[in-house]
Amino acid sequence: MPSETCDAVENFLRDVDDQISCKLGLDSVNEELRAHIEDRMEFYQEYGLDGDEACRRAIRDMGAPDVVGLELNQSHRLRTAKPLLFVILALMLAGFAGELLRLGVSWNQGIYWTLADTISDVLYLKYYFWGLLALFVTARFGYPFLLKHTKGVCIVSMATLAAVGGFWILSGLFPGVLDKIMSNAPYFVHRLQGAVFNSSIFVGAVQLAVPVGAILLYRRRKDGYRGFLLLFFWQIFLVLLSGRIFWSGSTYIPVLLLLFACLGISLYLSSRGEFRIPKGRGMALSILSFCVLLALWAVPKWDRVKENLELCVNPDARASVTTAWDDSYNNVLIRELLGRARAFGEIELTGEDLVRYGTARWYYEDGPGNWNDGRETDLVSGSLERHVEFRMQHLDEPALRDILPQHYMENYRASWWILRYGWVPALALMLLVAALPALALWTAFRIRNGLGRLVSFSAGLLFALQTAVYLLEGFGFQFGGFPNLPFVAEGTISITGSAVLAGLILSAYRFDTVLGEKKGPGATSSGSGR
Repeated sequence: MPSETCDAVENFLRDVDDQISCKLGLDSVNEELRAHIEDRMEFYQEYGLDGDEACRRAIRDMGAPDVVGLELNQSHRLRTAKPLLFVILALMLAGFAGELLRLGVSWNQGIYWTLADTISDVLYLKYYFWGLLALFVTARFGYPFLLKHTKGVCIVSMATLAAVGGFWILSGLFPGVLDKIMSNAPYFVHRLQGAVFNSSIFVGAVQLAVPVGAILLYRRRKDGYRGFLLLFFWQIFLVLLSGRIFWSGSTYIPVLLLLFACLGISLYLSSRGEFRIPKGRGMALSILSFCVLLALWAVPKWDRVKENLELCVNPDARASVTTAWDDSYNNVLIRELLGRARAFGEIELTGEDLVRYGTARWYYEDGPGNWNDGRETDLVSGSLERHVEFRMQHLDEPALRDILPQHYMENYRASWWILRYGWVPALALMLLVAALPALALWTAFRIRNGLGRLVSFSAGLLFALQTAVYLLEGFGFQFGGFPNLPFVAEGTISITGSAVLAGLILSAYRFDTVLGEKKGPGATSSGSGR
């Protein structure tokens, strides 16, 4: 193309670019416009026009650059998922207010609440501010970073997981040598070791492992069975780590939800025909992989799984022969109280009722329970009489919060809403909670970019699983530990992890019409222009 022709095209593109407010997608816009101009030039040259004249007419056919730019600005502008953002902020505000009220009651016994106490409580809940920061940083930079460094994200994630697993293997093979090395290590190395093998941090990593697994599968979706194998081994490594290093009540359910979320991701891509294998075969392979992983998750701790099934389905069978310290009793208690809850207002309980529930006498004296099945008691569980004596120390002026399980605000928040405010207000709050996964999935399906849609779908699916299981367990159907309740459950890892996932959805939606995918292994360029 002659220099004069190039200058004319570049001037046209520059005038168009001046009308487009978001500059991130200019390369793809200019590439598309340049291709249109070149096509028109070839058309005119076929009729005998020279290059300069063909270029002049091709540019004329494109229209006025300012009009073209304004039209492109309308279709390539940044967007905000306002309904989803509103629900996220509302949930964070509700969680923050609930924690503030809880701290005010527990620290001041409901007697007074001074300004100094309020400031102290707000500083204690600083993880909500960290969550806000993570939300807006991820929403602003998350998806552009992901598009640019997709391969790097996968490599770093897999390398980190391999390093943790390798450290665990070395500690098992050479425990003495590793202990000797660690004994002379600097203080920050010990802190790093404690962080790496912290089960709470692992739970946060499991949350983020879901979208990473989606990226791994998406990048290799056109490589036959390699994508399935990559996702399978990604999950199997996490299951092994959770079973060998991080096994606890806090990791039990999050790993199970990881398996269900990855199953949903595989089935979703299979149903859309994204793999180079028949849809039916892809869905069958997804289900088969899930069954193998589920067995690997359950079999090593099968006794624990059976106990938790009984705890969930028939807590009376266990609670009636154990003590009030057992989780099964919590399930029985919550179900009993929910049956007495009102439509509006706090549950009506007399002072005598509160004492009976608070000491567990309602169940082990007046009900079907037989404390410790009548066996000789040890120092841990004690006798019913000792338990009553101990509990009476905290029931001088009994209130609803005194008879509920110890961590009722963390694990039984939905039940607390019902018992404290009544079924109708509580259902309104639960609808707000359920609106998060619903809007997250709705937003995900409005994204045209393939990678952005899948990452958003994986995050929304995980939100849906976490919310459903948390609410179910909170109604007295506990199965193992409690999962995260997005943006409402307390804790730095919980709030920040939820913020990063939600930020990815907001970011993918925000840049959907501006940025498109680059071609890579197993991926095709997905245009996002409208």
